[in-house]
Amino acid sequence: MTHSGPPGAEQEFTEQDFTVHDAEDDIPAEAEGLAGTLLLAVTLVLIVLAPFATRSQPADKAWFLAPINWPLLALGMAALAGGIMAWRFVADWRAGGAAFRSRALWALGGFRGALEYSLYFCLYLLGVAWLGFAIATLVFLQFIVWRSGLRGARWVVTALLVTVAIVVVFRLGIGLWFPLSPLLKLFPGWVGNMLGGVL
Repeated sequence: MTHSGPPGAEQEFTEQDFTVHDAEDDIPAEAEGLAGTLLLAVTLVLIVLAPFATRSQPADKAWFLAPINWPLLALGMAALAGGIMAWRFVADWRAGGAAFRSRALWALGGFRGALEYSLYFCLYLLGVAWLGFAIATLVFLQFIVWRSGLRGARWVVTALLVTVAIVVVFRLGIGLWFPLSPLLKLFPGWVGNMLGGVL
């Protein structure tokens, strides 16, 4: 089995290497508790904001098609799981000493990668609004592949094919359409008429 990474970094891995690597990545329970508590706080904020961030239920649609329902369902499940973790964490925090708090703060270091890629995804969502769905998706996937260290031509082509597949699924399969992007409005009208439905 090979590992893909930056040029010149390809090397052979054995099953034992993966076993050792997994053992080294054990996350302290204290760090999991802090992460769960922080995610619970974010989830509760999103639940409060959900009515303002979604549209009201269409009059001719069933109640379960209201835009707020699925986000609230997902956030509710996340809040339930986070609440259990937070309950245990707060109790352990009170009983634990300095060593407990030190191990708990390890979670913030572990969040670095997740926060970095979450920021990229937020920028991608802004890109969809300005560049259009297909162009923003292509740029996002190419950047993520590069940022992950997958810099060969094979990965560039893979990201391109995944972009095409996503556009086909969303446009043709689901029928999801976006307004014409501001980028395409800079070109003559025939460009937007021809490419707006795809990009």
